Amino acid sequence: MSPTPQQVRENPEPREARNPVPVVVIALVSLMVGWATGYLMAAQPEADPTLGDQRIVLQAAPDAAASAPVDGAGLYATHCTACHQASGAGLPGVFPPLGGSEWVLGDEETLLQILLHGVSGPIEVAGQPYQGAMPAFGERLDDAEVAALASHLRSSWGNTAPAVDADAVAAARARTKERSTPWAGGAELLSRAP
Repeated sequence: MSPTPQQVRENPEPREARNPVPVVVIALVSLMVGWATGYLMAAQPEADPTLGDQRIVLQAAPDAAASAPVDGAGLYATHCTACHQASGAGLPGVFPPLGGSEWVLGDEETLLQILLHGVSGPIEVAGQPYQGAMPAFGERLDDAEVAALASHLRSSWGNTAPAVDADAVAAARARTKERSTPWAGGAELLSRAP
């Protein structure tokens, strides 16, 4: 039986063996995978993070940092907005409000201790109980930055408490320099020695 005209004009089915991947492409991909593997091995992604650059802004660029005032609102946006929200109202039952808060408007030293060492445990704010953890900023921020952040908290969202200066932060930091853990809730903050 002879093929029909339709069968004659059709091309045969393609076969993988007739169109192999070019050797150059295989070699190039192999080189890239080898380089990437070597790079990851040399980069040591599991290295100790404390070995990196631990300088604060004032140490890294003293001229630029000295000429520019510290922006408390910018520090708040960077470090605090995720929990306490841009409005300072927090999240009911989860993160306490900062506007009208007795912890922000009260004793300056108490606010500085919260910022420097953090709080982990039960705390009551504006009559509402909160149970959570606030991180410490004492190791991340220098005295001028903590002062600017505290001053921003004390003058925003209707708060009208006096500003905080860097000397007060330095003194608060010196008084609790041996402390390495967060304050255990509001009760410990209130009972701490002056």
